[in-house]
Amino acid sequence: MTPRWHGWGITILRIVTGTIFLLSGVEKLFIMGPHIFTELIVELGSPSPLAVATGGSLVELLCGLALVVGLFTRWFCVPLALLMLGDILFIHWSNGFFQHNNGYEYALLRFTATVVLIFTGPDKAALDTTLGPRKAPGFSSVPR
Repeated sequence: MTPRWHGWGITILRIVTGTIFLLSGVEKLFIMGPHIFTELIVELGSPSPLAVATGGSLVELLCGLALVVGLFTRWFCVPLALLMLGDILFIHWSNGFFQHNNGYEYALLRFTATVVLIFTGPDKAALDTTLGPRKAPGFSSVPR
């Protein structure tokens, strides 16, 4: 049996994770501008750094917004998880674990949050819940 507040805990995780991704995308696209992030991607030897930087920033922005409102949560967490896995392996890994050395600590936390949401879904206060398939009264999805 699920504890009474479990769903709200997942909801808070979804909204905060989405907000972090959304604001990160906003910063890269509109505050810093994609050129600064592109310079980092150039250093990594990417064949098309502007496309990678812009695409990654758009993924953060759009998927982050989807998480905040709880729209297709599981689906939008997949590109975010892959983005964070790439961030860990290609950008932060060589710096070690700790964030103060530009390590992968923070990216690992964001990766883990998206993986948890892939497994749990959006839970409470989400468009997924509102727009999802309706069940007939008295119908239980729990197998007996």
